[in-house]
Amino acid sequence: IDIHTGGEDLIFPHHECEIAQTCGATGEDTFARFWMHARFLMVEGEKMSKSKGNFWTVRDVLEGRATGTQVHPAVLRLELIKSHYRANMNFTKKGLLDSAGAVKRLTDFRAKLEAACGGQAEDVTLDYPILKEFAEALADDLNIAGALGAILPWATSTPSDPAAALGALNRMNSVLAIAPLDSASPGAAQTTGEQAAIDELCRQLDDARKNKDFKAADSLRGKIQSKGYDVKTSPNGTVAEKRLA
Repeated sequence: IDIHTGGEDLIFPHHECEIAQTCGATGEDTFARFWMHARFLMVEGEKMSKSKGNFWTVRDVLEGRATGTQVHPAVLRLELIKSHYRANMNFTKKGLLDSAGAVKRLTDFRAKLEAACGGQAEDVTLDYPILKEFAEALADDLNIAGALGAILPWATSTPSDPAAALGALNRMNSVLAIAPLDSASPGAAQTTGEQAAIDELCRQLDDARKNKDFKAADSLRGKIQSKGYDVKTSPNGTVAEKRLA
C-alpha cells in the first residue's frame, strides 16, 4: 500500500509485526511506502485517558459535556486538524474558542464573496496566488499551520475578483470542510422549531424597544443569549445568530 497511518505508540511492536507478517505472506520486500505516525492527543496539558477522567467522545464535545460549551462540528474538525500530525496536540477550551473564531471568519468571508458575485464561483488553478500558497504548505509534510496561516489573513481582505476568490475558497474548503459544512451551516439554528421560537423572541424584543420598555427588551435579549445566540439590533430590527462555541 502507499500510506499507512497510526499512533506513535503502535510503531513497536504492532507495525513492525504487521510488516513482518505481510512481507512474509506476500513475498514483497516492503509493505507500505509511507508511514505517518500521529503523536498523542493531550487534554489541557495531560494525556487523554479514562483513568484521568478526561476521555471525551465527539458527541461529548459537540454537546458541551467536555468543556461546558456546545460547538458546531466544523469547529471541532478545525481544532483537530490544525495541529501538525507529528506534534502532540493539546485540546483546550481556549483552542476550541479560537477555532470557532476562525470558522466564523471563513464563513462570513464566504457570505461576502457570494453576495458580491451572486454565488457564481469561477474555476481557478493552483496558479491562483492564495491557492498556490495553501497547496505548497500542505505539500510540505502536511503543514496545516502554514496552510491556515495563508488562508485566515486572506479571509479579512476584499478580493478584486470575488468569483475567482470564491472558486479558490471552494478548492481550499474541499480539504478543510469547515466553511461551511453542507449539512448544517454554522450560523443556522438547528431545527425549524428552534428558529421559529428565536424569531418570535426577536420580534418581541423589537416590540418592547418600540414601546420604550427597555427593561423587557433587555430581559428578552438575555433570554435569547442564554439559548446560545448572539443578538444584533439595527434600524432594520433584531436578528439572532447561533454561536459556534
